[in-house]
Amino acid sequence: MLAIILLLLLLTAAWIWWNHYQKVDMAADVPADSLVYVESNSLADIAAALINTEAWRNLGPSIGMKSNIRRNNWLTSLARITGIGSTQSVIAARSQVALVMLDLNSTTSDNTLDFKPLAALVVETHTSSTRIKPAIEDLVGAFARRAFGQPSVERISRDNHEFVKWNSPDGKRQIVASIDGSVAVVGNDERAVSACLAARRGQRPSLAHQPEVEEMRARVRANDALAFGYISSGNAARLLSEMAPALIGRLPEQAQFQKLLAISSAKVLGSIGWSARPAAGGIEDYYFMSVKPALAERLQPALRNAAEGQHGAWGLLPADTFSVTNYNFADPAVAWHALNAAVSSQLDTLAAVFFTTVSRASLAQYGIDEPDAFLRAIKPELLTARLDAAAERSVVVASIHDEAALRRFVTRQFGAKAHTERIGNNEIILSADERSAASFVDGFITLGSPEDLRRCLSHDPGTSFLADATSRNTAVQESANVVSYAQDGERIRGLLTTMARMRGANSSVANSADVDRVIKQLPYAVTETKLEQQGLERRTRSPLGQFSSLVSLLSPDQTH
Repeated sequence: MLAIILLLLLLTAAWIWWNHYQKVDMAADVPADSLVYVESNSLADIAAALINTEAWRNLGPSIGMKSNIRRNNWLTSLARITGIGSTQSVIAARSQVALVMLDLNSTTSDNTLDFKPLAALVVETHTSSTRIKPAIEDLVGAFARRAFGQPSVERISRDNHEFVKWNSPDGKRQIVASIDGSVAVVGNDERAVSACLAARRGQRPSLAHQPEVEEMRARVRANDALAFGYISSGNAARLLSEMAPALIGRLPEQAQFQKLLAISSAKVLGSIGWSARPAAGGIEDYYFMSVKPALAERLQPALRNAAEGQHGAWGLLPADTFSVTNYNFADPAVAWHALNAAVSSQLDTLAAVFFTTVSRASLAQYGIDEPDAFLRAIKPELLTARLDAAAERSVVVASIHDEAALRRFVTRQFGAKAHTERIGNNEIILSADERSAASFVDGFITLGSPEDLRRCLSHDPGTSFLADATSRNTAVQESANVVSYAQDGERIRGLLTTMARMRGANSSVANSADVDRVIKQLPYAVTETKLEQQGLERRTRSPLGQFSSLVSLLSPDQTH
């Protein structure tokens, strides 16, 4: 009997040794010139982190995803160590993944700018190709049927690789998959899949061992994170120029504008990194954007914080305000001038004029066409807010330093035919076309649309945004230059909808009254942004983090 037991132990040890695997560098499987790179060394760890968030514990059961965490952890560990379990469970437990965007194509139709990225998902399963091939094809095929309805399927061989293609009935969309050893590559175009396979086989340069990548990994502490993302310094400028029209609208000379923006950005911006990890019952997303050392050195003295954080302006906002951004600068006018001067010093004359024009235009959307006059007349307490998710413009609230100067500013903006309106004991000033309004209340100036200012001046002070944020444990930050608070309901709802569809459940549960009630009780997403010695640091704590957006990309609705 003892001999049998020893033999069984020996066979078990041999099985575990045979199925043991080493984690690999996923950057070796993607091209060096990739626009955007995102990796995770453990899908199982991401799933465990999300399941353990306060938001998921309250919302998961609503879409039929009740979890026995202890049992799930045991089964995951068993599959990861031994390879025992269904193929799908083993893949989920062992896989490392990389999501890569190789190109970003934009098209314009009916004054709408649409983007079609060339992208691929690389999955290192640490499992044999003979085992994973049927499972991967089943998973991708099921996804293609949900996305396309009745796709046509074709198999082709090219460059010693087999590709399986699922084509939409209209022939305009496709999903392509290929297996290479233990790695599966799935993309929205054969070019994306082929590029990753070529990098994996050493036929073109990969991202592995690139100094800039390794430096950013260390900067954002990627080794102990759930996920890591990276954009190279060259591609950061390109992406900014490509996305600019979508952010600020189309311009008459758009091609020239994008070219100049790309050139200017490259002289200021460096690489961008991201990492995510569990934090305080939610997820913390950490971003770092490196900037040229000379720029950071010039900006730091001017961007110092006010001695004490003040939050009286919050009391003017309704409790259900969608988002608020609080700016903390000792002298807003000095900070504004320093930013313009520092960036312009890194550019040539034409680019400097361009940047100054764009920076002034960025404040014009808030009704501030004269930044210098406005910023000199206010105190450090300054915030912007969107009262609703669909609001077309923001409200500006600032503490008054020179009321006479601000009233002259409003008169110049609104014209001689401006008129007033009483809201309770307060008064708002309306522009002649009644598209803009201003008010002077309790030592603060408020700018925005007439409808928004009426809401600000008529809400119950006891139910202000400040009171609501305090009751929902939204911390008031003092150290960062810029702190934003935003409701995260739509991202969370998008994740729930995607998860329900992936499970074949009715996605309407994400819009149920119970889900809506829980979402409204969740804390705001809080984002802190501050300038460090080598760049901009941005830290966001939210119910489910950036994973809400990334998982939503897996929705069949996103394939086009």
